[in-house]
Parts: sequence; structure tokens; C-alpha cells
Amino acid sequence: MKLRISWIALFLLMTMSFSQAFAVTKLPNAPAPFNGTKTVKIALIQYMIEGEFMQTFRAGAEKQAKLMGVEFLALNSKNASNEGQADAVDRAISMGVDGILLSHGRQETMRAPIARAIKAGIKVVAFDIDMKNPAITQMAQDDHLLGQMALDALIADFDGKANVGYVYVSGVLPLDKRDVSFTKTKKKYPGIVEIVRTGTLASPFSTKNADQIKAVLRANPEINAYFAPFDEFAKGVILALKEVGRADQVKVYSADISTVDIRMMIKDNSPWAATAATNPAAIGATGIRAVAMKLTGDFLPAEITIPPMLFTQKMLKDAKIKRFKDLQKKFPAFSTVDRAVTSWIPR
Repeated sequence: MKLRISWIALFLLMTMSFSQAFAVTKLPNAPAPFNGTKTVKIALIQYMIEGEFMQTFRAGAEKQAKLMGVEFLALNSKNASNEGQADAVDRAISMGVDGILLSHGRQETMRAPIARAIKAGIKVVAFDIDMKNPAITQMAQDDHLLGQMALDALIADFDGKANVGYVYVSGVLPLDKRDVSFTKTKKKYPGIVEIVRTGTLASPFSTKNADQIKAVLRANPEINAYFAPFDEFAKGVILALKEVGRADQVKVYSADISTVDIRMMIKDNSPWAATAATNPAAIGATGIRAVAMKLTGDFLPAEITIPPMLFTQKMLKDAKIKRFKDLQKKFPAFSTVDRAVTSWIPR
């Protein structure tokens, strides 16, 4: 009896696998290949998979793909691995995907594997990595504005005069753009003085950065503000501030937002004063739509830019925001990215 049940279970599993493997993508009024001519496969290949931004980005991409009946493949490997990301592109090629949504990474590492993907006829959209290839649609947050929004909050809170600690890792496109905003701000406001900079993408981001920042805070008691333009960096700053007993003396300005970030920001006497952010779920969904539109030949601009919003601690408390979902309800503009939109794609 047990043997019979096992064989039945195996048969059902094989049948399910077979039907899923050969499911055809079909959307009402859609052009080929979304009109029932084939199964469409789109791979998400991320350089960084750690942190709520990256996880929420992936969730948004996957949800959009499912709405469209697309086979979604998350071909991620070790966090922040150049070699692993390049290998993932080659895996996508061997699996016969139709499109790739590339997230972050090093341009010099990805140039060759992405060129192989394009040669194989795969459509590519790249988020927060400038591939300098006209065949690729570039997608990014408005990182210059995102960094500037956070810095403008710092300037307002300190009346243009602050001793700033800075967390930065060069070679990561969004961080490099935010650094441009910081450089311009220091030039425009001489009272904004950078005391020291640190930064690492060693995992886990928050803990490893906290280890560096604790030493900085002990050596530089004059620091009264921190610019940490990535929320995992900001978490590291806050961990360090608590450990050295300076959480009531330093204010933190960041980028990105998540439920954990919100909970940290709205705590009584939290040093986290403001963050500028886009909705990573909406961006992930936009990336999948853009890949789909490239597959059908729909018009897309060469660059898709996502505008950010600034959230201060006071804004979150006044609006009684407690989790990421609350932002979507209380600030509808944050939830919608009107980019890569066409009538046949459900949203």
C-alpha cells in the first residue's frame, strides 16, 4: 500500500512538473510572445541579495512576472560576488531565458557575460549598473536626487553646519551617484564638514559597518551627524551609536526604507532622522515590465529613472506609519511607478 501511494505521489509530481514546464504565457490582447505562442522565461540576476531593499525588489519582480504568466527565475548566488553574478548570466543563457533583469554589480565584470546573452538574443534591462551598451535599457533610481534629499534634511536640521561621518563604498553605481551629491553639498555649504569616511560590503552589511564605525565614533567625538546613503549602512551606524552610548548625540540621514527601518526610525529618541527612498517592489515590477516590452518591440526610452520621496522621522510619526505597507496606503505616490507601462500588461 505504501509503495502504491509513493508511485501515485511520484506520478502526480511528474505530471505537475510537466504541466508547469510547458505552461504557455497568454495575456489578453498581448502581442507575441505573450499571446500564447510560447512560455516566456525572465531571469532576475542580482549582485546583492542581502538587505530588505534587495529582497523587496525581488518580491516585486516575481509578483509582476506571475501576474503576466511568466516563468520567473531568480538565479542568485553568493552575496556581492562578481564571479557568482557572471556565472548566473551564463546559467540563464544555457536555460534559454528570453530576458534578463540585471540588478547592480560591476560593469567590468558583467560586460562579457551580458554581451554573450545579447548575442544569444536575450533582452536585457539593467538596474543600478551602467552597462554602456545601447542594446540594454538602463533603469535607476534618481540617485543624485535621492542623496540630495537626505542631505537637504541634514542641512535643515543643522542650519548648514555639521561634523559628518560618512559611509561609502566606491564602484557601486548608486552609491557613486549619491557621493556626487555629497561632494556638491560640501562645496556649497562649507559648514558641512566630512570628518571621516568608512564602508564595507562584507556580509552582514550592518554588523560589519558597525564594527568600523564604533572605532570612528570613539576617535572623533565631534561627529554630530552621519550620512549613510544605504539603509543597511544606516543600521550599522545606529548599532555603533548605541554600543558607544552616543545615540542621543548624533543624527543619521540615509537612503531606502523598509519595515525594519521604519520601526527603528519611530522609536523614542531614535537617532535616525530622515531617509530618501523609492519603492523597491515597484521598481522590481517595473523592471519585469520593461523586459517584456523589449521582447514585444514596444517603445522604451534608453533610460528609465525612478523618482524618490523623502521621509522624516516626524512625517512617519505624524502619519502613524508602523510598517512598509502603511507607506503605500498613506502615501499613494510612493506605491506607483508610472514607467514601462502598456495596456496589455496587468499591474
